[in-house]
Amino acid sequence: MRIAIVGTGFIAAAHAQALQGMGHEVVVAINRTQAKAAAFAQKWKIPVFGTDYSLALSMDIDAVHICTPPNAHYELIKAALMADKHVICEKPMCIDPSEARELMELAAARQKVGTVLFNVRFHEACHRAKSVINSPAFGAIRLIHGSYLQEFHLLPDAYSWRYQAELGGPMRATTEIGSHWIDLVRYWTGLEIVAVSAQFANFEPERHLSGQKMYAEKREGSQPIEVLSEDVAAISFRFNNGAMGNVLLSEVSHGRSNRLHLEVSGSKQSIWWTNEQPYQLHLAEKFKGVNTATYAFSGGFKDTFQACFEDIYQDIENGKVSAFPSYATFYDGYVNALVCMAIYESAKADAKWITITL
Repeated sequence: MRIAIVGTGFIAAAHAQALQGMGHEVVVAINRTQAKAAAFAQKWKIPVFGTDYSLALSMDIDAVHICTPPNAHYELIKAALMADKHVICEKPMCIDPSEARELMELAAARQKVGTVLFNVRFHEACHRAKSVINSPAFGAIRLIHGSYLQEFHLLPDAYSWRYQAELGGPMRATTEIGSHWIDLVRYWTGLEIVAVSAQFANFEPERHLSGQKMYAEKREGSQPIEVLSEDVAAISFRFNNGAMGNVLLSEVSHGRSNRLHLEVSGSKQSIWWTNEQPYQLHLAEKFKGVNTATYAFSGGFKDTFQACFEDIYQDIENGKVSAFPSYATFYDGYVNALVCMAIYESAKADAKWITITL
């Protein structure tokens, strides 16, 4: 396969490493600035690079990987589909659900594989959790809860696109980390979220920019800026089978480098997993204690990007999305956008319950 990568930041490097490790050819790198495109291309030995997106749409490109900030996704994905390219897009697919739906329908009409990179699904323990939850021994799903905690957005912090609504959208914790948690719930359980109630908190909306770094306090020569997206989100859910749930999302929790926790309770068993201990899956039953299984080899030491790409590119080689794909499709991206926007609307309406209609 001949592949183009659009966007050359941190996550693009993970794509390039996994793709080249699988033997695919990354032949084009695109960035808004020539210097960054050149540096990325040199690091990964990519022969063609530049700022012109049409380079990624040439006839000999099979698939385009979109690794840009979210507000660029719609136009980039649409152009790639219209050029008959398969598309692998970083999350979130789109901020606007109507745009996500349009792209989902366009991919189907053009018979192209369209995917959103929710790679957390591809931990071996998560595949096992899905199997356990869908077995008769687990019982009816009743309660789903968890958290996703990070420390990266504590001040001081670099003033990146994540803080700029025109690039990252109006949300931050919800779309950046919450989207992963929401997708994992849907993957594990097969349930849909039908209503949400949410509260947001932004503890320091007024910040001071010095160079490219934000500070809580004024510094000599700094410029005042405003950041309106949420540091923290507390969200309650209703599911289509009657189950209830909640999640706490935080990007300002000291010591939490990247902690996603998910627990599901059925009528007969409960199961939980935390990605900071990714090889361990915990299963419990009343009066029988906790059984902790360790998946030490994680499918042969594959990383989650490579495992995800293997399934995606198998379908690309087959020319269509398989009947039951393990990766997140554009449909999943569309549903995720619907849920995230409902969360935003609820938070802006003082935690009013918002109904989600698919």
